[in-house]
Amino acid sequence: MDGPELRAAREARGDTQQAFAEWLNACMDRRYDKGRISRWEGGTEKIPQAVADLLRTPVQRRRDRATVIAISNQKGGVGKTSAAVNIAAALATLGQRVLLVDADPQASATVHLGISQAEASEAGRTTFHVMLKDQPVANAVVPVCDGRFHLLPSTILLSAAETELMAEPMGTLVLRERLAGVARAYDYILLDCPPHLGMMTLNALAAANSVLIPVQTELLAMMGVPLLLDTIAKVRRRGNPDLSIIGILPTMFTARHTQDRATLADLTERFGGSLRIFSAVPRSTIFPQSVAAAQPTVDVASDPSTVAPFREVAQSLIQADQTEEADVA
Repeated sequence: MDGPELRAAREARGDTQQAFAEWLNACMDRRYDKGRISRWEGGTEKIPQAVADLLRTPVQRRRDRATVIAISNQKGGVGKTSAAVNIAAALATLGQRVLLVDADPQASATVHLGISQAEASEAGRTTFHVMLKDQPVANAVVPVCDGRFHLLPSTILLSAAETELMAEPMGTLVLRERLAGVARAYDYILLDCPPHLGMMTLNALAAANSVLIPVQTELLAMMGVPLLLDTIAKVRRRGNPDLSIIGILPTMFTARHTQDRATLADLTERFGGSLRIFSAVPRSTIFPQSVAAAQPTVDVASDPSTVAPFREVAQSLIQADQTEEADVA
């Protein structure tokens, strides 16, 4: 591999030289920096064979079941759907087989990816039909982003699920039961949860292996975190003891705003000792623009730093699974 090839591989990932170095360090347990990447790309220093091999080898998983991740916060407007869509796209770019489940009646992920709610509903290809009309997941998913990953769409019909699931025996386990049928078809299944702690969110937590908590860097959003942590603890005790927390993803951060900086510092002080605090997602007009374009922001952002936190989460998920696989082996 020569310098231009390395640069092309980095740019295909949408990384700056610094972000690329950090990804290599996470994958290889090294201490490369931006300067080293620059020298490799400029041809003044030889690219290590291990780096070339990593870039030429698709990421492989030995686990035979998908890792299921609930993306949850009971407060709305915190960038939850943006996180779900962009982490799904980032995982797919890294060679993973990904299913994004829109478990929110507001159907924000469905809208973001340009899927018609009316057509999905008429065809019976929605989360509602899977959970309450016995439609198999494999028959309901639709390919998105030129087939890079799959989406299980949602519509307002899903709002009826809250009441109907209460009447179901073990109603909080319906989603877990339905997803079991496709657990070997995907590497990651991401669940975009509603902005409240109702039956759909409980279904997602019961089905998940882990939870990612997006938190807007403002006081009211942060105040809801202890309530969600308490709910997760109850789900662990009452039926999903292996449910873990990936960490907190700060969102809508503006570095020049004193309140945003104070909230981020408070998040880190209060929860950083026990939970991973990912890099903050900056506030940017590119996010609503990508929704209007029906594309993930990671695909259209001109500034890689804007979407670097989503790639950081995706890479951390793969690294955690690889570590777990190595421990089992």
